[in-house]
Amino acid sequence: MTLPAQASVPTEAFTYLADMIRDFPEKFAQLPMPDNAIDAAEGNRLFLRYLTIGIEQFIEYTDPAYPDFQQKTRAGVRKFAGDSPAQLYDSSPVSSKYQYIVTGSMAETELIELTVYSGDLSGANKTPRRLIDAITEAEIDTTTDGNFTLTVAAGHEGRNGVKLDTDASVLSVRRYLRDPRVDRPRPLSIRRIGGPVNPPPLTADALATGLERAAQFAWFNTRTWAQWVGTTKTEKFNALSPMHDSGDIFTPAGHKYLNGYWAVPEGYALRISFTPPTGAYWSFVPMNYWMESLEWRFGNRVFTTSFDTEPDETGRIELVLAHDDPKIPGATWMETLGHSEGTMAFRFARCHNELPETTIELICLAKDSGQE
Repeated sequence: MTLPAQASVPTEAFTYLADMIRDFPEKFAQLPMPDNAIDAAEGNRLFLRYLTIGIEQFIEYTDPAYPDFQQKTRAGVRKFAGDSPAQLYDSSPVSSKYQYIVTGSMAETELIELTVYSGDLSGANKTPRRLIDAITEAEIDTTTDGNFTLTVAAGHEGRNGVKLDTDASVLSVRRYLRDPRVDRPRPLSIRRIGGPVNPPPLTADALATGLERAAQFAWFNTRTWAQWVGTTKTEKFNALSPMHDSGDIFTPAGHKYLNGYWAVPEGYALRISFTPPTGAYWSFVPMNYWMESLEWRFGNRVFTTSFDTEPDETGRIELVLAHDDPKIPGATWMETLGHSEGTMAFRFARCHNELPETTIELICLAKDSGQE
């Protein structure tokens, strides 16, 4: 059977994707990573997860004239770039050529922030990124039942909206939950004001471009995070310090991060203590080597936040990361779920004070508990 000429246009793109998948095992083996079976398996899975993210982003959610929200991190299964289980991440392409309406609800949502960015850091052909505008729940008026309507448009000023500059490319939304296992926030919606309702038919050229970008995205991000984490391991081994934001993160005012690398042998625990900033939100998330949160959907304690952890009478909080519960009085045990090392991050939001002084130490459990 001979295919029509127009059907063969994406052939090179499919070949590019196939070659990327075929060559991945050899290229993956050259990346810096721990010599552990679990880390190798999760790194291979990461590439497949990133491939699904790329296919969605560059084929399904690509046109700012017909926007919709994509979740790179989904339902506790698919993770991306240092996710926090207690947050939902939505993003949509936007352009200053259009005006948009975003609707949503604060029901079962504690905090929310909307940020508009320029640039694209998602693949090999990355372009410079900058934060254009941002708002939080403090600048959003809601109805009595928590519903809101926001305007996203060039030149917007005032409450309930964010502005678009000529280089605007993406609208990102972060929603903070009290308990992601229980909370069920309503979906967000975005629509363009005016213009045709239906998008134009898909073309072979557009599909080819999307396939190539998806393949680039998957490999670029797998390699980039492995290299970034390798550097973090060297510089911040069992230590936490402020994360340098050179422009790639560009979080709104009031956001600060501590990050580091954890490694806990059998019979040991990593003990972390700090005094949380007054009035600020915080979360602590230990992750695997690939910057993915650990499995949390089935009740394991693998993250903690200011919503679920209270300071002691001195105002301090003590966390302990260990393979088994060390039963240290007053400490919150966090599980490793078969991992012996990985990355870790403190997130602080609505924080306008200095980051807290954090004490971190590797302790021998046998000695600490009086055992021989």
